Amino acid sequence: MKYEVVITSKNSKTNEDNRAPIGVYYKNNKILVAHLYEGSHTYENLKNEDYFIINICSPYLIAESVLNDEGNYGHLEYNDCLIPYLKDSYKIYLAKINNRKIIESKNDYGNSKLMIVESTIILEKDLKYPPFKPYNRAVGLIVEMAVLYSRLNIVNDEKRKKIKEEMENYFKIIKKVGSEKYINLGKKFLE
Repeated sequence: MKYEVVITSKNSKTNEDNRAPIGVYYKNNKILVAHLYEGSHTYENLKNEDYFIINICSPYLIAESVLNDEGNYGHLEYNDCLIPYLKDSYKIYLAKINNRKIIESKNDYGNSKLMIVESTIILEKDLKYPPFKPYNRAVGLIVEMAVLYSRLNIVNDEKRKKIKEEMENYFKIIKKVGSEKYINLGKKFLE
């Protein structure tokens, strides 16, 4: 099963913090695996850095993280490194990269280099308890809109049109069942 998280990392050249929503999964129940596409900040950062943080956070924060690297960052000191994390996360995991494998990937969105990162969790920390509230359909749809938004610049015009139509359909439901916060984020994805 894939889990949607926000990975935070540091650019060793510019010292800038980076956040990115990424799907991760476990291999053999102990090795964490992430697939990163060339061209992203996270790809470049994790090519050079051995540590990153997995932020378990709200679906809203996952979706918002696709737009930019602005965030409420804290920094965890470990092994002479300062690794950024999102203070608004419920829980964080410090991951150490064990293996990187770069392959050529071909999928519906085209050809690109894909880095498969295998890591071990070496530290975990609870930051705050997630709120317990009834499920709202806008929560899942905003994450799906974010995933689609992240693909808009890597597809041809025909696929882009289909993706935008799908996003507009999700947004219609968000407008019907979501709060103003979710509606405003959905509007940003459609701009």
